[in-house]
Parts: sequence; structure tokens; C-alpha cells
Amino acid sequence: MRGKSSVLLLSFSHLIHDIYTSFLAPVLPLLIQKLGIGLTEASLLDVVRRIPALFNLYFGVLISRKDLRLFTVISPITTALFMGLIGVAPNFTVLVILLFLAGVSAQVFHIATPSIVKVVTPKMGLGMSAFMVGGELARTVAPLIATAVVGLWGVEGLWKTVVFAVFASAFLWWQIRKLPVDFKTEEKKSFKLKTLLQYRNFFLPIAGFMFFQSFSKVFFAFYLPVYLVHTGKTLSEANLSLSFFQLFAILGTFLSGNIADRIGNRETLFISTLLALLSMPLFLFFNLTYPSLVLLGLSLFSTGPVMLSIVHHQRNSTALNGVYMMLSFLIPATVTFLIGSISDVLGLKNTAILSFCLLFPALFFSFRLRPTV
Repeated sequence: MRGKSSVLLLSFSHLIHDIYTSFLAPVLPLLIQKLGIGLTEASLLDVVRRIPALFNLYFGVLISRKDLRLFTVISPITTALFMGLIGVAPNFTVLVILLFLAGVSAQVFHIATPSIVKVVTPKMGLGMSAFMVGGELARTVAPLIATAVVGLWGVEGLWKTVVFAVFASAFLWWQIRKLPVDFKTEEKKSFKLKTLLQYRNFFLPIAGFMFFQSFSKVFFAFYLPVYLVHTGKTLSEANLSLSFFQLFAILGTFLSGNIADRIGNRETLFISTLLALLSMPLFLFFNLTYPSLVLLGLSLFSTGPVMLSIVHHQRNSTALNGVYMMLSFLIPATVTFLIGSISDVLGLKNTAILSFCLLFPALFFSFRLRPTV
């Protein structure tokens, strides 16, 4: 079983898996209330979930020695189990442990499954795009599922959803067992410090752009339900808004690559950041929630494929992509914590305004990026 059907099957597995990893943001207001934690502690939860990404190289070496299909099938169940139990966590420490374990499981899934996609897809770009649709769609439907589950059983009832991951994985195994066994991952080349030093002027503008743009991106992707609940919205309304935002983030992700091919990578980043700058005041000061979320979803999430394109146009793209993925972990994790800490001092509204202001330096860095080195 190769070709489109196998790619769609793997995209389905991505959808099932990432629905569970996307449960944290929709139920965060309830966890804050239940455990009596502040926004600083709440911000650490997403950081902890991302920490296992630091060990991706080690995970990759271990996984490459095994049948990759096993990880694609088992990871959705283990991730679902750990994420499902966050609702019954008796204290902050247990919650942190569960999220860390969910993060490990998620990293294993995201290392193993794309390697299978690479083997079975007839076209690399199309296959990877189709696989990514599953993850983006998961972030759209997860808030709606979380809201329905909380409405039926309370936040403690999240664990009951694990049964769906079990059935989905059983179906996945029944189909994926037909795939060839001899998946071979590429040999990983050691990364030398001198390579990083050689490209420091290339990565500094990238890091600058990602840092300043991440404040707005993280605010809407992670803190939007908390913000809307604080402004008087119900949890259902807040999570519906998050799903709406993520829906247009999918569209922005796919449109940006084609646009960048036509007008250039730097130009696309500049236009998308400018669009975000024009859109955020509609949300912050004019209460035009849904129109602004359309524009913000399109603009804030359109930058990812463009940044990857810039990295992969360089020599030593494999090593450079490792550095870029590390930045992609460290910067959003740091910003997530900073937003939570600042919000405890200034309040969410003022932090949102600060995030808006930081888009101006992001606009500057968008044209400092070097297309090739």
C-alpha cells in the first residue's frame, strides 16, 4: 500500500495524535481554576511539554533501529493516555510529569511518522503537506472536542477519550501493516560548531524575527481561551474562537508557500507581518473578534513554511535545519513563559498590547533575512 492512500492514512494518524496534544490550551482556564495556579505557572506547562524536543537527535537514533510503524501506531495511544489524565491530576507536580511524558510520546511520533511518509509518498512536497494537514486540522477540532467532553463529564472526564485513540490505532495498524517493513532513515551527520559560526549572520535575523513575532503567535495559539474567559466569554465561546483561528491558520500555512514562490520569501514575511499589525487592533480595541481572527490566522501562521523554505535553500541544509528546529522549540517555549510572567504583572490585556507592539521589530527583521548564504 503506497501512494495517496497511505499518505492520507498517515495524515489521519497525525490528526488523531495531535488532537490530544492540543487539549492543553482549551482546558487551561479550568486547570488554572482547579489547581489555583497563576499564569506564570500555567505558562510553564507548555514549556514542559516542549522540553523533550531537545532530545530529538537521541530519540532519532533509537527509533531508527526499530520498525517505525510501531511508533506511529503506539504513540497516539500513549499521548492520549497522558493528556487524558491531566484533568485528574491532583496537583501541579503531577500535571507537569504527565505533560512531560506526553511530550516525549509526541516527539517520538513526529520523528518516526514523517520518515514513513517520505518512503511511501509519490511526491515529497505533496506528501508532507498532506501529512501536515492532519496536525493543523487537529488544532482546529481539538477545542471543540475538549469543550464537548468538559460539558459532558467535566475536565476530569478527559481520560474517557483515550478509548477513541485505541480504536483509531487499531484501525491504523490493520492498514499500516501492509506497508513495507524495511524503512531506512538517513544517516545523521554530526553537526560541527564551526558550521553554526559560519551561518551566525544567517540565523541572527531568523532568531530575531521568530522571537518578536512569536509573542503574537503564542498569545493567540495558547492564551486565547484564557484571555477571552477573562473578558467575560464562556469557555465554549472561547474554544470556538480558538478553533476558528486555527482553521484559518491552516489556510495561511498552505497559501504562504505558493505566494513565496511567486513574490519571494522575505517579501511574503514582510506582508504577513504587516497584515498581522493591521489586524491586531481590530481584536484588541474594536472587539471585532472573528474578522480579526481570520486575518491573524492567515498571517501569523503563514511564516512557518516560508522560514523552512529559506533554510532549505542553503548549503548544509540538513545541519541548518537542525539548528532551525532547535530555535523553533526554544523561542516559542521562552516566549510562552514570558507572556505568562508578564501577564501576572501587567494583566493579559496589556500583555496583548505589548505583543502587538513587538510586531514592529519583527517587521524590521523580515527584511534583514538573507535568502542565500
